[in-house]
Amino acid sequence: LKADVPAASIFKIVAAAAAIEARNFTPDRTLTYRGGKYTLYKSQLRQDKGEYLNRISFKGAFSGSINPVFGKIGIYDLGKDLISQYAERFFFNREIPFDLPLAVSSVEVPLDDFGLAEIASGFNKRTLLSPLHAAMITSAIANNGIMMKPWIITDIRDESDRILYHAGPLKLANPISRETASQMQILMRDTVTHGTCRKAFRPLQRRKTFENITLGAKSGTINDITGTYKYDWLTAYALPQKENDHSGICIAVLAVHGEKLGIRAKDMVREILNYHFTS
Repeated sequence: LKADVPAASIFKIVAAAAAIEARNFTPDRTLTYRGGKYTLYKSQLRQDKGEYLNRISFKGAFSGSINPVFGKIGIYDLGKDLISQYAERFFFNREIPFDLPLAVSSVEVPLDDFGLAEIASGFNKRTLLSPLHAAMITSAIANNGIMMKPWIITDIRDESDRILYHAGPLKLANPISRETASQMQILMRDTVTHGTCRKAFRPLQRRKTFENITLGAKSGTINDITGTYKYDWLTAYALPQKENDHSGICIAVLAVHGEKLGIRAKDMVREILNYHFTS
């Protein structure tokens, strides 16, 4: 319920959705970057042209979590207004109604170019996110653009078993269109098949149980300000393709590692998914 941990590359979901919906990006669009995949230097953010640039598809940049690509998208395609608009659509800087007190996930979008690059790529420690909110963002992708209201208490009854309170599925917002969600699902599936979750999710894809289940995910890692801890995110969905099968699930796991790496978030999610669909 706390929102005191950097969102890291989970924010790339918001930036990618904004690029698709507002700037007509497609999964196969070719983009370029200079230098390393996971660094973010000012020299990597120039609009250079040349044979020595690395080329990658938009879905590859998302699934591989390529920071300089998203940094350039933040500067040259989105800007402060669009990043702010789509962050708000996905309920950053807004209260989310819930049965328990839920901290507000926060983002401060600056005006300078490098600040925009940091925000769009998730390469900063000022964009803060709660695990519950991360699961909600993923659910909006899985639910074809609809974000549902989170709830935990189903019924409250009195001594006579009369229902005093009842809750159920309730739409909270439409942060993106169905078409944008469909394109985002392509990006998140590529994360599982070719991107940062490929090795961790490979055991699931080999099992017969998961033959008709669509998996999508986004990972994120970043150190804390002091360098003492490593924050390790994985948010994912698993959707059965059989008609009338409502066992689909969205998950967000935040693992915090100290001097030594413990069990990674992506491995936890894999085990949770396996348990959910086989138990």
